[in-house]
Amino acid sequence: MSGELTSRPKGSTRHPWDWYVEERWVTHRLIDMVALESDVTYLDPCCGQLHIPEALTERGFNAYGTDLFDRTIEHRLFMGEHDLLGDQRHLLEASGGLSIIFNPPFSFQNGRLVRGLAEKCIRRALSIATHKVCALLPLKWLASAGRYRLFTDETPIGVWILCERPSMPPGNIIQQLGDDAYDHGKIDYMWVVWDKRHAPMTDFQGRPFAPTFWIPPREKITGTAERKLAA
Repeated sequence: MSGELTSRPKGSTRHPWDWYVEERWVTHRLIDMVALESDVTYLDPCCGQLHIPEALTERGFNAYGTDLFDRTIEHRLFMGEHDLLGDQRHLLEASGGLSIIFNPPFSFQNGRLVRGLAEKCIRRALSIATHKVCALLPLKWLASAGRYRLFTDETPIGVWILCERPSMPPGNIIQQLGDDAYDHGKIDYMWVVWDKRHAPMTDFQGRPFAPTFWIPPREKITGTAERKLAA
C-alpha cells in the first residue's frame, strides 16, 4: 500500500507487508451475523490467498479480490495486482453496487512502519463502496485518540466481537507450519461494519454511537482433519 513510511522498530518480527491470513470461518461468522446484500459485488482489496472472497462465494455472493501482489495460483476470483491507496482505481471499484470486506494491513509495508495504515485503507474503502464496508480489526483498535474522528465522521452501524480468537499466521510460513498453522489464536478480533446508505445512530444528546454484538464461538472442534475442513 502507498503511505508515509517511517523506520521499522528494532527486533520486529512482523511480516514485512503485514500479510496475515484469516481462516474462512471468520468471514462465515460475519455472514451469519450481518445482513449482506445479495445484489452487489463484494471486493477484498487486500485479498492475500482469497479466503474472504472464497468464503463469500461459498455462501452465494458475487465476490472478488485484488492485492499488491499475486499470492494465488491463477485463481478465478483474483482480479489482478492493485494498490488500494494508489492513484488509479480498479474497474471493480467503479461497480454500481459495491461492498468491501477485508482484513487490512495494520502498520507495515515493505518492512517499514506506516502510521495510520489501517485507517487510511478504511477511509479509502469508504470513499469507494456504495453499500457496506466490513473491516476485520484487532479489538484494541477501537481505543485510539487518533481514530476518534474516523468513528465520528464515519460512524459504523455496529461492532461484532469474535468471542473465539482466530489464528492469523503470516502467509509466508503457512505451508511450513502445516497442520499447526491455524491453532491457538492469541489476539481478540472484531468486525467493524459501516453502511454508506444509513445515517449514523445518535443518542439523546446527538452523539453518534455504534451498537456492540458478540459473535459466539463455534462448537468445539477437536480433530485435525475437522479443523482443516472448518477453516
